[in-house]
Amino acid sequence: MRTFSWRGALLLCFLLAFAAPILTAENVLRLEMTTTTEDSGPLKFLLPAFEKTKGMKLRTTIGGMGQMLKFARNGDVDTVLTHSRSDEEKLIEDGFGIARFDVMYNDFVIVLPKEDPARIRGLTDAKIALGKIMQAQATFVSRADESGTHRAEQRLWREAGFTPQGSWYLRTGSGMGEVFANERGGYTLTDRGTLVQQRKNLELELLLPGEPKIPNQYGVIAINPKKYPYVNANGAARFVDWIVSLKGQRHIAEYKIDGQQPFFPNAKLR
Repeated sequence: MRTFSWRGALLLCFLLAFAAPILTAENVLRLEMTTTTEDSGPLKFLLPAFEKTKGMKLRTTIGGMGQMLKFARNGDVDTVLTHSRSDEEKLIEDGFGIARFDVMYNDFVIVLPKEDPARIRGLTDAKIALGKIMQAQATFVSRADESGTHRAEQRLWREAGFTPQGSWYLRTGSGMGEVFANERGGYTLTDRGTLVQQRKNLELELLLPGEPKIPNQYGVIAINPKKYPYVNANGAARFVDWIVSLKGQRHIAEYKIDGQQPFFPNAKLR
């Protein structure tokens, strides 16, 4: 029968005493990011740079816009990096976020299969292209997951004056990476960063939108500690300060995929 020695008890108390600070919220930042930032690859490039500079550990959650808003409103994260301006501003207005800051941008684009059944190749107006796709009832693959990309797609359909419905309009309920992985020979809307990352594995072409482009602006928000006192407000402030600083913005500009820059920093430097 094993006996419990005082030396073992002392060692256990010693380890617990020193492990506790490591696991406190001050040293771990809960960051929520969109699926597009994962699919396009900057996570592996940007986040280690922050951890090294600030000596913090990031615990990231990846999700669509609907999930991100739910987590933010429940106080399940300390800060969010997202790309749906109206939802971000509503988060601030409702008191769940402290302030919102621009971080970086790219644009949304429509991609088309080689066959191009709707005959949109060569067009530069995304709204006209959507109208032709709907008229031809050509396969259009929608994320349909309440993500920032899905919301941008819905906005484009509304602005074009159409309501897509029917068997030609496929609702996947999945992220952009999965949409591309399960390519169904249809049209789809994606952000340019994800397209650049995934394009080498696809047989899709890019429809260049005209001016103005379809903007895809990313912003960062720290969750309000007055709403949820347990959030890591100090860590969130350090992350916000870093990603909108000259150093953080340089890291974003330096990130390349096959020599192409998928994101363009545009923070008002602090």
